[in-house]
This record gives sequence, structure tokens and C-alpha cells, in this order.
Amino acid sequence: MARKKRSRNIAAEFNTYFGAGTVQDWQRLCRDVGLTGNYTSITQCRKRFGNARQLAEYTMRTRKIFPKKRAKEMGPVRALLRILF
Repeated sequence: MARKKRSRNIAAEFNTYFGAGTVQDWQRLCRDVGLTGNYTSITQCRKRFGNARQLAEYTMRTRKIFPKKRAKEMGPVRALLRILF
């Protein structure tokens, strides 16, 4: 039960943080996860890892895991959804 509540809280916080999914929201996300560069479009922001393995390694190292069920329900977050494990 606590795990579900924690997942809902994480999802709500991310939704608040991510906003409507504008290019500025994506740029902030890139900065916040430590990616440097001048990303002028959402497409550029989305292509930050060379392959799924690099993304999985980053996710495991930083423990930044978003609940899959909630990601499927949310617009901008859905674009980030990857099966890593």
C-alpha cells in the first residue's frame, strides 16, 4: 500500500514539475538531469541517450524511476516511457 502511495506522489510531483510539455519544460528536464547543450526543440531534448542501455544505466545509477502505469496515463511523460529492465 505504501508503495502505491509513493508512486502516486512521485507521479503527481512530476506532473506538476513537467507542466504542459512545452519546449521550455523539456529544456528544464534536460538541465535537471545534468545534460548540457543548447536544445532548441523537443526532439533534440528527447534524443539524449545513444541507446536503451545507456538510459538504463543512468536510471539505475540515479534511481530515477517513474511508475510505468502512471506514465502511460500522462501525455508528456508517455513520450519518455521506456522498458529498461
